[in-house]
Amino acid sequence: MGKEGPCGGVLVVDDEPDIRDSLREVLEDEGYDVSCVGNGREALDHLKAASPRPCVILLDLMMPVMDGWQFRKEQKKLEPELANIPLVVITATGKRPVLVDAAELVMKPLDLNRLFEAVERYCH
Repeated sequence: MGKEGPCGGVLVVDDEPDIRDSLREVLEDEGYDVSCVGNGREALDHLKAASPRPCVILLDLMMPVMDGWQFRKEQKKLEPELANIPLVVITATGKRPVLVDAAELVMKPLDLNRLFEAVERYCH
């Protein structure tokens, strides 16, 4: 079912329910399995519990509880197969430097074609 392969699809990390729901809908329409969480802490918990692991993480930077920057620091402390899951950062912030060693950056408002291309690179 879906474009899973050896991985568990796409993990969406965003504190905005409307954005999470929209991303889930468009990615599921493209055949991906999608999990959604509301902040970096929930994302870390999901990564530790998820099997199979996601093939890519779509990460918002500005979130309560644990933001995208802190999530990435914590993700890198996990075992290598979790620490090395590629990040596609989704952000509207132009003020703070991104400074996250993400695989890709997609600005809000989202260009869905660019987003699909990024996800396809990591979930084949």
